[in-house]
Amino acid sequence: MLCEISNVMPPNNTSLLTPLAVVSTVVAASVVAASIFLRRSRACSTRPSPNASATEGGYESLIGDTPLLYLPHISSLLHNKVRIYVKMECLNPGGTGKDRAAKSMVLCAEENRELPPPYNDTINAKTAERTIPNCSYAPNTAALNNHSNIPDDIHAAIVTALNNTKSHGILIEGTSGSTGISLASLACTRGHGMIVAMPDDQSNQKKELLEKLGCGVVVVKNCSISNPGHYVNVARRIWEWLNVERRYDEYYWESVVKPADKNILNEHNQSSPPKLIRAAFMNQFENLANVTSHYVSTGPEIYSQLEGNVDAFIMSAGTGGTLVGVGAYLKERWFENLHQKHRSPSQSPPKIILVDPPGSSLYNKIKFGVAYASQQSEQKLRRHRYDTLVEGIGLDRITANFALGCEMIKWGKNAFAKRIDEMTNGQNYQQLSSDSAASTFQSKIIDDALTISDQQAVYMAHYLLRHEGLFVGSSSAMNVAGALIVASQMPEGSNIVTVVCDGGQRHTSRFWNRDFVVNVWGLKWPGDKCDLFEQDILHQLGHENANKRI
Repeated sequence: MLCEISNVMPPNNTSLLTPLAVVSTVVAASVVAASIFLRRSRACSTRPSPNASATEGGYESLIGDTPLLYLPHISSLLHNKVRIYVKMECLNPGGTGKDRAAKSMVLCAEENRELPPPYNDTINAKTAERTIPNCSYAPNTAALNNHSNIPDDIHAAIVTALNNTKSHGILIEGTSGSTGISLASLACTRGHGMIVAMPDDQSNQKKELLEKLGCGVVVVKNCSISNPGHYVNVARRIWEWLNVERRYDEYYWESVVKPADKNILNEHNQSSPPKLIRAAFMNQFENLANVTSHYVSTGPEIYSQLEGNVDAFIMSAGTGGTLVGVGAYLKERWFENLHQKHRSPSQSPPKIILVDPPGSSLYNKIKFGVAYASQQSEQKLRRHRYDTLVEGIGLDRITANFALGCEMIKWGKNAFAKRIDEMTNGQNYQQLSSDSAASTFQSKIIDDALTISDQQAVYMAHYLLRHEGLFVGSSSAMNVAGALIVASQMPEGSNIVTVVCDGGQRHTSRFWNRDFVVNVWGLKWPGDKCDLFEQDILHQLGHENANKRI
């Protein structure tokens, strides 16, 4: 049962993630998968031991167990002795915290047979999973051209993935870039092909890296999720072409598989090619294996690294997986300790606070219960739906992962796991939670929200580089800016945690490009002289925000 999962996670351990179904009824399947993921979660080292064999290492073994870094210079700006920490998720092997969710989704899809098992020349090549059915038939010319009405760029991306897969498996995702990079890296190590649909407002570095990793990349105009051309909808349509309509089976068999293997026997007559392709739509926004991965790994790591002394966790949200997963774990542990008399009732539970960019509707959802932002008015849109320089965060809709953070949770041991059980099995949440006196404590996971402007994010990014030596991406700068504003209003001696999602290396064409920032977005570029940065960064962030009580 889910309630048997231990709440205590060793600081150097993470969880081995397990089955997830990605099917056409995506939301329901992702809930089931998250439940299985939790039930079968078991500890495994995030780094190979000195005596580990080669098969125990690999890309996956480096995911997680990232450092928690104290920011001395940022913290010294405050007079209340509050300490600000950053979880260095940029030090995952893919350079992003998205590695965690990607690992979860891929392993679950493989174990649920949505994807083939990982390809290994010496182990899996002879398994039944890799057996190619013997067949002999006259190729159907019309079928070979079954992709004729598919846009050329999408067809090219599909062909790229089909030529690169060793397992017959294809990962498909709609992503602003970082999740795609993590999935593509895992696809390389596991022998799968990869197709990414991404919006056109992302840095060129992300697209180039995806292509170097062997992905088929489709770039589309950023637009509302209600538009069929939205990158998530395009990714889902590609999955349907491959996995439901089977429009590339004959092409794959005749143009890829047979030319690569001259020893294929043709002993049996069949009227159609074998259905070798297994494509899985990862759907990170609605896939609950995303939020679960942070509930069982990132949250426990932060808790252990600060010995439970976390007073606030602040960050932005793209899918909402990290914010909600970490927040759920921290609150769950706090209320459990309160029930066990390890905390005084006069103490406050950790604050979980959203940082939102311009144009996103998530701030208004938390503050007022309505998911709308004025920038979403078609008459006011400057460039794209989210009207912000910052990449990968902010949404104009509420995803399954984020929605969990807006619900009232009845806290008890493993309350979040029970919530997923309820969603999966239709059990009564009130009944599940009534087995403990701790269930009398109720709250939402996300407590509050604040907005940070693009200009504030630019100032913070430059300040971090000059004073902390950290070259961070746009969303990370926004996270730290939000953390500093929250920290200025916290009680003396509080510990504040946020996340460095990725490094600035992926943002040199936009966020770290002076001409782009100044001439395209009309923002100020901080001066090149160091004395500029000795000014009070709180003033650069705006006194009106710093003085707001959180």
